[in-house]
Parts: sequence; C-alpha cells; structure tokens
Amino acid sequence: MLEKFVIAAVIWVMAGASALGQAPRFGGSIRGYQFFRMEELPPLFDPGRRDLEFVSLRLTWEQEVTAGVGFEAHAVLDFLSPPLRRAAGVATGTGTVYLPLQTDFAESDDYRLEGRLDRFAFEVEQGRVRVRAGRQAITWGVAYFWPTLDLFSPFAPERIDRDYKSGVDALRATVALSAYSELQLVGAVLGPSPREDGAAGALLRLGLGRLDLGLMGGKFHGDTVAGVFVTTDAGGTALRGEVARTSSDDPFERRLGRGTFWRATLGVDRQLAPNWSATLELAYNGFGAASADGYPLLALTDRVRRGEISSFGKYYAGAAVGWQLHPLWTLSHAVLVNWQDPSALYIPTLNWSTSDNTSLLVAVQTGFGGEFEANLLPASEYGPVPTTVFAAFQWYF
Repeated sequence: MLEKFVIAAVIWVMAGASALGQAPRFGGSIRGYQFFRMEELPPLFDPGRRDLEFVSLRLTWEQEVTAGVGFEAHAVLDFLSPPLRRAAGVATGTGTVYLPLQTDFAESDDYRLEGRLDRFAFEVEQGRVRVRAGRQAITWGVAYFWPTLDLFSPFAPERIDRDYKSGVDALRATVALSAYSELQLVGAVLGPSPREDGAAGALLRLGLGRLDLGLMGGKFHGDTVAGVFVTTDAGGTALRGEVARTSSDDPFERRLGRGTFWRATLGVDRQLAPNWSATLELAYNGFGAASADGYPLLALTDRVRRGEISSFGKYYAGAAVGWQLHPLWTLSHAVLVNWQDPSALYIPTLNWSTSDNTSLLVAVQTGFGGEFEANLLPASEYGPVPTTVFAAFQWYF
C-alpha cells in the first residue's frame, strides 16, 4: 500500500509541475505498441488471444537542488494486455530491484497496470567526484546484442526499443582521473534479498589515445566476476570486444557443470555510406547448453530468470543494417543467429519520423528453425517464435 501511495504522489506532483511550468527540466514520453500474432501455436502454448497491447507513460523530472546537488525521478505507468507474452520483449523489460518503488495498480488474466519509479536518485558532484544514490541506470561494457560485462538489467538481444534502460537500486561513485579516464565504484542490491542479490564492483576506464580500455571486477549475486573491454577504430570502422569470467556461487549451476564459465563478444560498427550503417557481433556464451535438449533446464536457473543471460546456446552471431531511404524514413534489419540449433530471429523495422518528437514504427518478428519436438520441448531457440506483426507510436515531450 505504501508503494502505491508514493508512486501515485510522485506522478501527481510531476503532472502538476508540468501544468504550472514549475519544473524547467520536466519531460516524458508515451509509447504504444500493438502486436498481432500471425501463426497458431500448439494448444498447450496457445494463450487464446493473438493480439497484445503495450502502452507506457513516462514522466521525467530533473532538478538542480543547489550547486553540485541534483535530483532525478522517472515515474512510469505500464499497461500490458495480456500480462505475459514473449513478443513484447522487443519493447519492454524490467530489471531486478530492491526498493519498494513499484506496484501493480490493477491486474487480471487479461491485463496488468503497473506503476513504478524507474529513476529516483540524488546526485552530488564535488570536483572530480560524482556520487549518485538511489534507483538509476547503470551500463558497463561495449556490447550491443550480447553484453558480458553489463550485469545491471541488460537489454535482451531482440530488444529494439532501447530509449530507457531499467533502473537498479545502487550507490555509485565516479572519480574522473583525466579527460577520458574514470573509475566507477558501485554497491547495489539487484533483487529482493541484500544477502543473495547484493553487488559490489569496480570499473576502471582508461582513454589511451585511439584505444579505450576497461577493466572490471566484483561480486554480483554471490558470483565473482572479472572482465575487460576494448574499443578502437581502424579506417573509420569501430572495433569493440569484451570478455568476462564468472565463478558461480549457485549450487544448482555447479551441479550443471557451470561453476566457472566464460562469455565473450566481438563487435564491428561501420558507416557504409551516408545513408547506410551496419553492425556485426559474434558472441560466445559459456553458460549455454550444447543442444536444445538443455534449454529447459537452463531456463530454471536464477541467472536466466533475472535476465542476466537471455540466450540459451553457446555460439551466436547478430547483424543490424540501417538504411535511411528518406530524411524521415529509416528501414532497419536485425538478425540473430544461434549456430548450434541452428535457428534465427529476424526483425525488419520501418520507422517514420512524423515530427521532431513523434514517430511511427511498423515491424515484424519471425523465427526460423526447428519448432517443437514430439514431447513439445523446443527444437531450437528461435524456431518456436511465431511470426508477429507490430506497430508503434512514440511521442517524446
């Protein structure tokens, strides 16, 4: 009950500030998605409805309290009908949090209305040191589809709506070492239990001319994690890579033979022409299974359920190509490939910028590969994904 009151009060104050013009850095967005599944599913997996609606209202408030002291709050209302469906993963996803700053205002078998404070943090900056406390967005690493160093509510590979990353409850100190180098120290609770979901880590980022080097290490959910990332460019092509080693503290994962595992991602980004751009990534997931038979067991692990790892195989490739066919129109293609199944997920997207702060989007998500075995277990990772058409309206104010 308390969290409902706090969220409703913050939304009311922010809405009032907007109407009266009292908050100079007030903004927000309304994003609405309509999904329609084109294919039938096996009776055991068919939810009965082929349509799905997702609408998100976000109000943002940034305020400088005094010199060197600031405040940020994002109040969010999400409507999803029906409540759970994989197709919505291209547009929505929440992280694991500790503070009671989210609640369901209404819920049934047909819909869910959820309210939360996705940002709620104070920041103090003095000289070279900046400290931020509260719910905030944190991103480590340089991977796009398959992050290995980002253990703070990472995006799923298929996510195309990446304007807002889910906030986590943390205390973060950033120390500027030079113009392009810094040290980040983070203490966080990434779930309901401080003991089981606590995190403490450090990231040292060094700007060495055309080379950007990052070194990270820490304890996350009881795991010991160490990693490194590198970015540079060669003749106008951006090159990036990251690798991490995880020693698991989970007895279940140890019984699965994953007491220690490696993950790595290599990426290339290139502006092919004034109106063409391309991204390519190769990824290795040492936590993954060697075949589809092992996917259901991995889905039971806490690591997968909390979204830290959202791919079940070991070897992946991802590509994205963007074509600006008109100053207001952009056609994008994203392909994710699991080499072991083999299977692929294809997401073409057409975006129309209708004004400076509004856009319309039409897209398709479809999977290729084996679908279901005779026992209804998945024959591949992406093959069972049904063809789904979706459209979206986005307004930022």
